[in-house]
Amino acid sequence: MELNELPPKDGTIRAYCENCSGPIDLIFTPFHEIVSGVEIDMDGLPTLECPPCGWRTLPDRTRFSIMQAHEKATNEGVPIFKSKRNKIIEDFGFIDVPFNYDPDDFYYYPGLERPWNKGFLTPVYFNRKVIAKFDADPSYHVRYASPTYGDIFGDGFSIAFGINRHGHLIMWLGDIAKLPKSEQYYLMSENQPSDHCLGSEFYDGQIECIFTEPPRETLLFAGRSDFLVAAFKLWGAKLAHLDNVVLELAAQLTRPVHDTSAQRHALSDNLNKVHIESLDNAALGKLIGDLGIVCNGTRQLKRLQALLEKIADGGQIYALMTPFYALYDFRVSYSHLGSIEGATETMKSVTNRLNLAEDAMVTDIYDRLLEQMINSYSALTELVTSALSSEAGGT
Repeated sequence: MELNELPPKDGTIRAYCENCSGPIDLIFTPFHEIVSGVEIDMDGLPTLECPPCGWRTLPDRTRFSIMQAHEKATNEGVPIFKSKRNKIIEDFGFIDVPFNYDPDDFYYYPGLERPWNKGFLTPVYFNRKVIAKFDADPSYHVRYASPTYGDIFGDGFSIAFGINRHGHLIMWLGDIAKLPKSEQYYLMSENQPSDHCLGSEFYDGQIECIFTEPPRETLLFAGRSDFLVAAFKLWGAKLAHLDNVVLELAAQLTRPVHDTSAQRHALSDNLNKVHIESLDNAALGKLIGDLGIVCNGTRQLKRLQALLEKIADGGQIYALMTPFYALYDFRVSYSHLGSIEGATETMKSVTNRLNLAEDAMVTDIYDRLLEQMINSYSALTELVTSALSSEAGGT
């Protein structure tokens, strides 16, 4: 390696692999090379790596460290420079609560170091289950832009978060510092050491400002989130519970490739768990009871329909609930319960409700379900928001 290869030539390094365009991680590795006639042997050097393909590059600060090592060896007239790097230990002064974070992330991961608010964009990592804590507490609500990117809202505050491929939740140190002290301790109970894996929709949106057209799967989950937040604002109750299983299933949802019974079972089960089983039946039952609503069923969808008919025309609500009933029957028809004939008849009701041919392929069913569920969530959110506005205007 020649010394003139080290200075960045095309601006700052970006956080994506030059081979496969995937997100890169920060790792700490030995560096042992001859640089313009000087043997440089440094241990624990911050390096950026693409885990899937193995591509590596050096952060700007690492490049400058090697150049300084070369300069020192040259000035001293020695043919070798050998050292072991000490990790950066620094308190950025934002916060009194002793969160575990790694300043190396701020200094070496692309795009985080800024000449102002030093340390603000230091990622702090948490167990993902901290989201369930916030979701279960009626003082907060969580809104998702996708299964791995969203915001937590509390009394007078909000904070963005992301989830990386290891399932760890990420927030910025500077944002955490703005939270009330009680919320900071709430978070600290689930604080994790950095895994140096920042590549995520959170990073793309917050740092790279990448706002590409989201896939339908993301739109579907975001639509669910918007509806639940609107419902919470109107009725003061959380109509669905959130856990790691729901998030994982939502993140795994993809358009099917093969049309098999196993594929249909897995797909219908996934969608059903995220969009129907996650509805809190007990909370729905209590709410309609408190409101004096008569319901002709005891399952989630019937109770939700009865609740929504309180604020809009029954025929309109039934039409908007139809794709969810179709999804439920889709799951039932491939649950391996009952007769083949019964499953066939149930599946006919699914294709009929979705306005598809009886022999529709699973890809057609998937496409139509997602299209109609997205539209239904959007329309239901508008109805709930309108009811909230009317209620506010009448007070």
